Amino acid sequence: MSYPLSSAGREAGVMRNYYKLTAEERKIIKTWNTNNQPLLVPAGEEKIIIQEIQQQTLMHNHNNITRTEAYLQFYLRHPEVHWALLAHLVSRNGGWNMTDLKGSLLRFVFSQESVTDFFAFLERANAYIFHDAFPQLLLYERWKTKGINYFHLLPHFGVSVFMKPVWDSFLKDRHSKLLTISLIINEQHYIEGRLISNDYFRKNVYQTYLFKIQQLLRLNDVIFPYMDNGITKLMGLTVSHFAPLEKRIELGKRLYGMLYESEDTFDQVEQFAKDVRHSGSRADYWPDTFSSINQPSRILSPALTSAWENCSHTFSGEDWYCSDKNTTVFFADINPAKRLEITSRYALTIRFLHAVSSVLQIKNKIRIAGHTTGIEQKGVNELGQNHQFKPGQKAPNNGYYVEIGETGSTVNDPKQIKLEAGEKFPETKNQNRVWMPKRKP
Repeated sequence: MSYPLSSAGREAGVMRNYYKLTAEERKIIKTWNTNNQPLLVPAGEEKIIIQEIQQQTLMHNHNNITRTEAYLQFYLRHPEVHWALLAHLVSRNGGWNMTDLKGSLLRFVFSQESVTDFFAFLERANAYIFHDAFPQLLLYERWKTKGINYFHLLPHFGVSVFMKPVWDSFLKDRHSKLLTISLIINEQHYIEGRLISNDYFRKNVYQTYLFKIQQLLRLNDVIFPYMDNGITKLMGLTVSHFAPLEKRIELGKRLYGMLYESEDTFDQVEQFAKDVRHSGSRADYWPDTFSSINQPSRILSPALTSAWENCSHTFSGEDWYCSDKNTTVFFADINPAKRLEITSRYALTIRFLHAVSSVLQIKNKIRIAGHTTGIEQKGVNELGQNHQFKPGQKAPNNGYYVEIGETGSTVNDPKQIKLEAGEKFPETKNQNRVWMPKRKP
């Protein structure tokens, strides 16, 4: 197994300051007026536009793969909208985080319940932002095609009134940096109340060992792969999904600056995005280290469509912005990140995790072998395939691997659990569902 290593150094390309707003851009912000924006009833052509954009958004919001590709295709048509490329790259990372949960690095470390909760959090964040942002992008595309400003229709897509003057000024002044920062501010506010402050995810994701270990080992780094002299290198920043709103916005601005500040590196990252289709597997950028299928010499990093099924979502339409809310603080200048190129550090992290995972896999095989031997000794009467337990009954011994089945049948179900002696079998959603021991746990 080989791990790419970073070179000793790289000549800096042409630098552009994307970490600070110009005086002209700050003047534009002062002209924005979010008051007196009545919700107009659409008629005729506008009704059709709303329906078409809603259908397009829904069509591309199936999963992380379709969202990530939609961002890229939009950017390729409209490269002046910098946020679309940034969103594409961040969405790639979201997909990698999702498949990590089913890959060999984490598979033997955490419970299925923890993994499922973390995936639900990542999936919702990815879907929510797309649901809010993509209609805005499509309205801009309509403006370029027809020359008509349709941004008064934003409320019909549940988009905050905060964004209308932003887009209106972009149509006039074409300040890509100001639009990008505004979209970062808007999208982080959008998921703040809907997801980040959600008590369930705070308890079942943020406070879990899975989340804390991922942060400790920097598995949540947002990385931008790029080719440099035939070697795929990485630049990136560490992310905390549950950081305060201000910190998440600051991180988004740093990622934007990291992407666009150097023309040389930007061109390389952009070329990677064009050349390598997103699959959700980390083999997309390091195929010598990762593989989307089981291979002895590589780390399993499955494609997203083979790891997770599509999810359905509901979206609420409340607006985070109110007229007396001070958003000026979110446009404050920031300092560039001190370290961006992280190839060597990331490779060392993967080496360490792979070693730990291999040890845990061996321990898991030994434990399963011992449990299987115990089953053979106890005989079929106690742990036979037809032995059924109802919710509330206690497990008679340790290491009781069970799966859900219909009463009187042997229907398989992926929702498997392990119980210790004396633990009660949990409730099932259907009264005809019972817990049955696995024949080969």
